[in-house]
Amino acid sequence: MVAIAAFSSSGRDKPAHNPRLGLFVYILASAAVIGGFLFGYDTSVVSAAMLYMPDAPGLKPMDTVWQEVLVSISPGMAAVGSLMSGTSSDYIGRRKVILGASAIFTVGALVCAASVNKIMLLIGRILLGIAIGFASMIVPVYLGETAPTHVRGMLVSAFALMISFGQVVANVTGGAFSYIDPYNVGWRLMFAFAAVPSLIQFVCFIFLPETPRWLYENGYETETREVLEKVYNGDKEWVEYEMAEIIAFNEDQQKENERSQQSGPVIWRILKTPHVLKACFIGSMLQAFQQLAGINTILYYTADIIRSSGISNNHTTIWISVALSVCNFIGPFIPMSLIERVGRRIIFLFSCGLVVLSLIFIGVAFLLVNHDSAATFPGSQYGGNFNSSYPDAKGCMAYTNCDFCVTTDACGFCHDANTKQGYCLPASSDNPEVFSSTGSCTSANGSIPNNFKWEKYYCDTRFTILPIIACGVYLLTFSSGFTSLPWVLNSEFYPMWARSTCVSISTTSNWVFNLIIALTYLSLTQVIGKYGAFWLYAGLTVIAFVFILFLVPETKGYSIEEVEMLFMNKKQRREAETRRRETVTEVRSRMNSTVSFGGQHVHKY
Repeated sequence: MVAIAAFSSSGRDKPAHNPRLGLFVYILASAAVIGGFLFGYDTSVVSAAMLYMPDAPGLKPMDTVWQEVLVSISPGMAAVGSLMSGTSSDYIGRRKVILGASAIFTVGALVCAASVNKIMLLIGRILLGIAIGFASMIVPVYLGETAPTHVRGMLVSAFALMISFGQVVANVTGGAFSYIDPYNVGWRLMFAFAAVPSLIQFVCFIFLPETPRWLYENGYETETREVLEKVYNGDKEWVEYEMAEIIAFNEDQQKENERSQQSGPVIWRILKTPHVLKACFIGSMLQAFQQLAGINTILYYTADIIRSSGISNNHTTIWISVALSVCNFIGPFIPMSLIERVGRRIIFLFSCGLVVLSLIFIGVAFLLVNHDSAATFPGSQYGGNFNSSYPDAKGCMAYTNCDFCVTTDACGFCHDANTKQGYCLPASSDNPEVFSSTGSCTSANGSIPNNFKWEKYYCDTRFTILPIIACGVYLLTFSSGFTSLPWVLNSEFYPMWARSTCVSISTTSNWVFNLIIALTYLSLTQVIGKYGAFWLYAGLTVIAFVFILFLVPETKGYSIEEVEMLFMNKKQRREAETRRRETVTEVRSRMNSTVSFGGQHVHKY
């Protein structure tokens, strides 16, 4: 447990009442969290689109490598985008980076929708990835620097809620558009729909302001006060308090820089400042653990997981995905409603513990599916129409049941329609979903013999519904804290001079591990089985629980300037408190000597 003593950075004449939220805060937050919606929409829409794109004119043949590249290129480029956004947001501001992200997302969505070949589609996915990287890094920073202290956690949690809402909408639109000529038009509409909210966000941020902390840091004191007036709905007491906090922090940081003679690139200063480096490490690990819990395995491969549990119809698969995404949408309401009352740590630990149990549940469900799936015939019974010289033929023949067989990309299960027992055969290179390349389910006579049935993705089992229920439980428990808390805490952990860079680094950590999980899931299932993969994620989440328990501090109730001190040792904290009190006293003295002429603030110093 991290022991945190109560401290004050301001003396402390913090207003006793909470400010009344005005329409401006709701408009600002609503426009900002569209970035979360776009993040969630793209994460899930590719799952539905992938049911049809491999067989779409101009895109086929689309082998497994191409499918994995098209799915994983977006998180890969998001890592690049999140790194780029850190430095750029320091120079040009948070607002302009959000505008850039909205514009790139609009273009990327339209390019994907208009793709006539795989290369064009890949370019569109690259643009979407860069835009998501920008948005996932900058929106929590924007909300953290602008939101009133007493609702900061709730508003950043709303960003995570909108990620889940985007996933729901992606699955609903995917289901609806799957009825509109899905191989030619439907999958294009799935991508094109994302251009609408991104365009709305772009228009909104043309009129919304920059964050007050970035404005003051860059010499815009008058504009800082104007934004605070809007944020705090004209509450003078809160405006003066926040203004004093921002000025005091800025001046205190300047004095500290002069005292320690710190200069050079921000990343170098982070490496030389132990408490900031510690915060950045903890923040980055929280983002990494979010992905190592396997969340995007469920989101990216929802359709595959549902089909592997025994569902064969594409439309049914998509509508089950809608039900699962609703579970993911319900969960974030828990942290949104409780985060400012019970704190970040309790919610985070509660969610993390339940995620471990639900991952174990998923593993057990897939283990039951595996044990209940039909057995394969011994190799000696494969018959004369089976040619073991075909690619992957011997490897497929080695699998002992249907589940092991269909988990492998190269193989499918050819079974007797009456006895259910069958053969594990290599899939046809031309029509892998329909025929095998050799054996009893080939297309040598134009069709499969009546007494045989070919299954490429799933097995008939009594436990079809169990993995789907387990995934629903997992999404509900994950979204009840694990979805939002890494974003909330990373928006609070860092001082102004390091905030965008540290959030950029931690967000990059999220996307790098996102990419690793996306690229390794299918391979993992082939090596250790689907149940083994989810038990591995459960073990990693146990490590995350211990990490949170001992290293993550509670930030509830602290101003965003005060949170930095939570990562200092006791001596550093006492020194920082003393310096901050002296600075704040000096700032408040100057502010009290301010006179107003015609509504303009004029200082006597």
